[in-house]
Amino acid sequence: MVKMIYKNIPVKFISGISKKEANSKKPIYQVHKWFGRKTDAIFRSILLSLQLDEDNIDTFSNNYYKDNHDVLKGKIILDPFMGGGVTLVNTLRFGGKVVGIDINPVAWFITKNELQLPNRNKREEYYSIEELTRRLEEEFHKLEESIGREIKEIYTTTICDSDKKIRKEVDIMYILWVKRVKCPSCGKYVRLFPTHSITKVHRKSFENYNVCPRCGEIVRGNELELHCSNCGLNFEKDRGNYKGRNFICSGCGEKFNLIRDIMRKRKTPLSSSMYAIQYYDPDTGKKGFKVPDKEDLNKYNAIRKKAKNITIDISRFIPHSKIPNGYNTKQIQNHNYRYWKQMFNDRQLYYLSRLLEEIDKIPDLIIKELFLCVFSNTINANNMFCIYNSQCMKIEPLFGDHHMAPVMNPVENNIWGTRFGRGSFTKSFKGILQSKKFNYFPYERLIVDGKNSNKVIKNEEFHSEFASDFNELTSKNKNTILRYGSAENLSFLPPRSIDAVITDPPYYSAINYGELSEFFYSWSKLILENKYDFFQSEHIISDDEVTVSEAKGITKDEFIFKLTRCFTEIKRVLKEDAPLILTYNNSCSEGWQALAQPMFNSGFIVEKTYPVHTELRAGLIDNRREKMNYDLIIVARVKENNNNCSIQINEFLEKVEIEFQKTYLELEDENLSVIDMNLIRVGKVFEIYSQCYTNIYKGDTRISFQDILECIYKKIPIVI
Repeated sequence: MVKMIYKNIPVKFISGISKKEANSKKPIYQVHKWFGRKTDAIFRSILLSLQLDEDNIDTFSNNYYKDNHDVLKGKIILDPFMGGGVTLVNTLRFGGKVVGIDINPVAWFITKNELQLPNRNKREEYYSIEELTRRLEEEFHKLEESIGREIKEIYTTTICDSDKKIRKEVDIMYILWVKRVKCPSCGKYVRLFPTHSITKVHRKSFENYNVCPRCGEIVRGNELELHCSNCGLNFEKDRGNYKGRNFICSGCGEKFNLIRDIMRKRKTPLSSSMYAIQYYDPDTGKKGFKVPDKEDLNKYNAIRKKAKNITIDISRFIPHSKIPNGYNTKQIQNHNYRYWKQMFNDRQLYYLSRLLEEIDKIPDLIIKELFLCVFSNTINANNMFCIYNSQCMKIEPLFGDHHMAPVMNPVENNIWGTRFGRGSFTKSFKGILQSKKFNYFPYERLIVDGKNSNKVIKNEEFHSEFASDFNELTSKNKNTILRYGSAENLSFLPPRSIDAVITDPPYYSAINYGELSEFFYSWSKLILENKYDFFQSEHIISDDEVTVSEAKGITKDEFIFKLTRCFTEIKRVLKEDAPLILTYNNSCSEGWQALAQPMFNSGFIVEKTYPVHTELRAGLIDNRREKMNYDLIIVARVKENNNNCSIQINEFLEKVEIEFQKTYLELEDENLSVIDMNLIRVGKVFEIYSQCYTNIYKGDTRISFQDILECIYKKIPIVI
């Protein structure tokens, strides 16, 4: 009987679960931040649909929550663009064997730490979850004793009680900084504030915090115009002196462009000054803000002196590598950031290097790598590119969105962490504990009467037993090959050896994850360069990366050429009649053409496509800044295209619209955006073009696949 994946899958059910997971990814992915991860619900459903017969669609939801630990027994699944490892995690839970490949060493390292577990005395005797938790907590407490207590002490400040008589020490949550610039006209130093509001909390009876533009005093109030009782100034809290790269000097009143008039005439980034501290009082449980006092400034300056006199031993735990040229890195290079270490202030740089030095002393390699993931996650929220979320009163990490952008009001986090706050080393460590628990007790999200609960599926516990080659994978008790390399070369896999390829391929015109992940690589290589060859180079080697990069001179044609080579290799290793299953989206016709052409050229025919919800509206954003909520699951197989049927373009588009309406009704999503509707239409174009009508005409003139896509996306009528 035909398997479900080739006929129909319950897209509404899958999208419902996926939508919930998009808002809160499974704990296993707390190992480390990665970009654009798809949800478990999508890949679990794909794998299940590969094994279930088509008549099981009505009972799919029941099967979804069953113990499926042996569903893929004897099967080998390949993900040649594994990224954050979602395919591998779900395949291992189903009892299959996996081959994962990625050209990005950071992605490789993240996936390795999702899948591996430490064992006792290097024997194949693994800790129980209780034993592993104790082992990790022991190392955490050692780090706390060696450096953590010192970090906690440096992130304290003093406040006065309500009568301003008794001073007490409290924890710092966040330190708010502002960039300073010297006016080219009058020479005055100007602090660049896009707004003078610190918080914008919409809560009854809450008086928001604001900063006086003249004296820097903190002023409470929600009115548009506020009065500073310290210096007497009346000011508009939402009206700053910096907007859209332009600033107005508070001394002479002249207007300047920050890039043209300032940054191009200097070689270093702008300096910053701290203007507010958010604290937490552990005795009362209250949070508040204060203006930094002399003690706070002296404490920071003392660390600055330490950082300038840092020893050679500690210096080797600071990344001295340059920021490479790229589309995303250009944003910060325009502000004269030339080295990764310049993205941190002196206090951050000093204590992060000290912390990394202590992590390097951990004797067990797997435990050390897990703590390196904790550290790497921590730097995402402990750099001077983080912003303050004024509505939620918390920090937003550098990669809260998938780009780098210099900010005028950066936020310094508490590196070790206090009770509240996010992105600290302590919070990242708790994430690792939860992620490893998921290896032992994986679960699926169950929605009952609109409420979420977790159904643990204990028998689907998973971890990798790594094989060095394909023979070892198949002949011994191994279940994983994890490779750093390009999907253009799968020579380590025999012909017709893979049961299915399931992957999230490179996105044409998408954000370049290789550029962004250099931020993490620059720190991780300091520990890993002596262990793995591909962490030895100064930068991530990206010559074989399948991408489009104007900065690197990689064109669309090269992207198509490289992806065609990848699909040709995939075709070679797939068993006869085995599927290639992709998850993909794009907001432009060129992006879909860049996928279709390599698939068709390498001999794949699209059999079915399914739209599934995968991102939040603040999620995946490509370079065109358009947002989409859906991905397209594309199911393809190698087949001879013996289709010689012809059709006129108008009739072809009518058939596309009929199939679109069927899927639209099945999804029952009234909030479908135009871009998501176009994604569904493109899926129908793939299906009908592949299986029915490759000869499409307007009159006597043949119409190309690209013409059809442009007709959908750009609303360009096909003209002869």
